[in-house]
Amino acid sequence: MKSRSHHNTLNLALASVLGIVATSPVWADTTTAPKPANPAALFQSYDQNGDKQVTLEEFSAQGGQESTFKTGDANADGNLSVNEFAKIMASNKGDKSSKFISDALITAKVKAMLLKDDSIKGLDVNVDTHQGMVQLSGTVASPAQLVDAGRLAASVEGVRSVRNDLQIKAPS
Repeated sequence: MKSRSHHNTLNLALASVLGIVATSPVWADTTTAPKPANPAALFQSYDQNGDKQVTLEEFSAQGGQESTFKTGDANADGNLSVNEFAKIMASNKGDKSSKFISDALITAKVKAMLLKDDSIKGLDVNVDTHQGMVQLSGTVASPAQLVDAGRLAASVEGVRSVRNDLQIKAPS
């Protein structure tokens, strides 16, 4: 009976996590930073060295995806001209919405893994993800749980790094 009750509780918890993620505002582009009014101004913000070309490094530093850069680099010279850059922005909206969806899915997967693990109290662990970087916060009962939570988070596909800010609960 205990096993069935635990299974039902786990299913309810997973459904809740997925429901929160699905209705969360992270599915929309909620950035509040002012956006340049035209593609040329946006291009200048990406062109960090002012050479009138955007390199892959400059594009990635602003959150752009390598695959998007390569698709937009029509002449395959390893740089984006103003025109190539404008085409990317017009067709892809700069990858922002796909990053938010990816981060939300990573968060849901990590939280689900933590909830499934019997040795970790998943409900006491908060998970935040930004550009593939997962931050764990909250409390666990032991140093082993702290390490296990970090290991589980790192094992999820799409996680680029884990910042483990979990605290060990003082015994009561």
